[in-house]
Order: sequence, then C-alpha cells, then structure tokens
Amino acid sequence: MKRLFVIVFLPVLFAACHLISDDLSVCGEDLVIDYQLQLHTELSLQLQTELMTEMEAPVRKALEKWLSPIFTDKAKDIDLRFFSANLDDIRHQIEEVINDNRTSYTIKLPKENYMHLALANMEDNRQVRLSGGRHSQTMELLMPDKQEVEALNTGIFSARLPMEVNDTTKHFDVHLYMVTAAVALVIDTTACDSLVSVSAKMDGSAYRFAVRDSAFDFAQTRTMLMEQVPIDTDENLIPQHRAAKADSTHTYACLSTVGFATQDDMPWTITFTAKLTHNRRTTTTLTIEDALKAGTLRIIRATMNGKGELEPNEDGREVGASVELDWKEGGEHDIEM
Repeated sequence: MKRLFVIVFLPVLFAACHLISDDLSVCGEDLVIDYQLQLHTELSLQLQTELMTEMEAPVRKALEKWLSPIFTDKAKDIDLRFFSANLDDIRHQIEEVINDNRTSYTIKLPKENYMHLALANMEDNRQVRLSGGRHSQTMELLMPDKQEVEALNTGIFSARLPMEVNDTTKHFDVHLYMVTAAVALVIDTTACDSLVSVSAKMDGSAYRFAVRDSAFDFAQTRTMLMEQVPIDTDENLIPQHRAAKADSTHTYACLSTVGFATQDDMPWTITFTAKLTHNRRTTTTLTIEDALKAGTLRIIRATMNGKGELEPNEDGREVGASVELDWKEGGEHDIEM
C-alpha cells in the first residue's frame, strides 16, 4: 500500500534566501520534490495468509490491532535534511508534525550538489536516538545503550538521495523505506493445562543504522524483549487457563516485538519461557536461519506440549528448537534436551 505526500519548493522572500546563503546571487532554484512512503508488508494480507483458520481469527485480529501503528504508510512527523556534498555541512532542514499523507513547503536551494537524508515517524519513538545529524556521514539511528531493549513503538522510515541542483534539474523523487521490522510468536497452548504465564525475547537485532549508507551495524546486537499481545476471547486464558474446556477449543498465546533487522547469513534466536504450576519452568530456544529484513513481519507459529515445550510449525522454513527444563521437584535436576 502506498500513500503520497508532496513537498514543493517554490519562490520565497529575500529573507528566506539569506538564511541559506549570504551570496544572494546564488539564492537558489525552484524545485519540486515528491516524497513517497513505501511499505514492503501489507499487514492485513499477511495475517490473513498465515493465520487463516477460524480458530486463529482472534489472534489475527489482535496482531493487526497491535502492529497497525508500526506498519503504517502515514507520516506523523518528518525530518528533512540537505547537506552540502562538498563540505558535508547541513544547509537546510525541515522538521514538522504533519499527521497526513500530503504536505507542501516553500524553499529555494543554491545551485550545488547535495546529499539529502529524510526520516519519518521519529518524534514519538521512545527508544531509538538520532545522533550525528549535523553531517550526513555521521547521521545514524542508535538503539539504547543497554543489552535488553523494549519493543520499539513506532515504524521508522528513512531515505537518501544525492541531488544535483542546476538549471535543468527541477524535480526529484524520494522514496522512504521502513527501517524497523517485527516478529510475532503465535503458540497453540491447548495441550498445556498447567500453563501459568509466558515470556520471550529475541536476540540478533542490529544496534545501529547509518542513514546515509542505509546500512545496519552488527558489531553489537541487541536483545529485544517481546510483549504479550492481548487476545480478545474468553478461550485464551493466558496467564491462566480455564480448569475445563471443550475438546474443540484451542487456546493461544501471542508475543511480539519490533526492532532493527538481523544480519544476513547469520541465525537469530527467540528464547521462550513457559512458567507452569508448582514453580516449574520450561525454556525453548528457537533458532531462525532466515534473516529478518527491514520493513518485514516474521510470524513464527508453534505448538506447546503438556510440558511447556514448543514445536515449531514452519512448513519447511528452517527453525530449530532446543529445550531446557527447570523442574526441581522431588530431587530432580535441570535437564537439557
């Protein structure tokens, strides 16, 4: 799905030219720049495709409500920066809350080469920090300086465009692509009557995104905490199940997080812990071979057995599972499978 908002550069007053350059003879050229937010993921369609059964309908609806603010094609706010290609200093900047798909501005730029960098939906995010924004070479998005990070709460978009402003070039197209990515773990918990609560975290998310290079940095990685998605149905009783349920009833747990992409050709993991009655805990580590790409949603489905162990339902996609039981009743010891 695509939405278009347009930024138009038109003639302005003498004072506006002076803000950009003291040499009024190179006050600038009138430009038109079209900005377009592009989503790789059509959220509703993907959920309908991967969670298609009637039993999964409550999970599908819950995930769509949970992730719709992330996978949006609407720019709440924008940050547009124009850097001199020669000196790499910032020559002009526009920051504004727009809450719309279309807007326009009036500005002139002097004739020279620029590197244009754009960001959208940064204002409300609580975790990602913009750093080095006075120069294009150093402009980057950084995760918090701690190992475990809460799920990101906005879908961030970025764009880069080298621009040559001259007598003939008057129009530029800028496409903004999503930097963030999401993961959802959907678990059929029907077979585990002793389940009390669930928790999970994802390992392998990049910690840095260089805006000019449009590249992630994996020198360090972050652990993204997964949040439990509320499922609006009486049959889904996490953290507690009903004491009795009909044979045809399925119960589900769903956890999700939003972070940066994972590294190509490197597996990433989800560590899932089921807390059972009598203070028993079962931890399953899922290893995913396919990289999590920026702008995508990865849904991983699994079935829980009576011990709280997970078995992935991935239909040929490579997801491995290892299990550790923390059951110390009656002189038993930790068992690693």
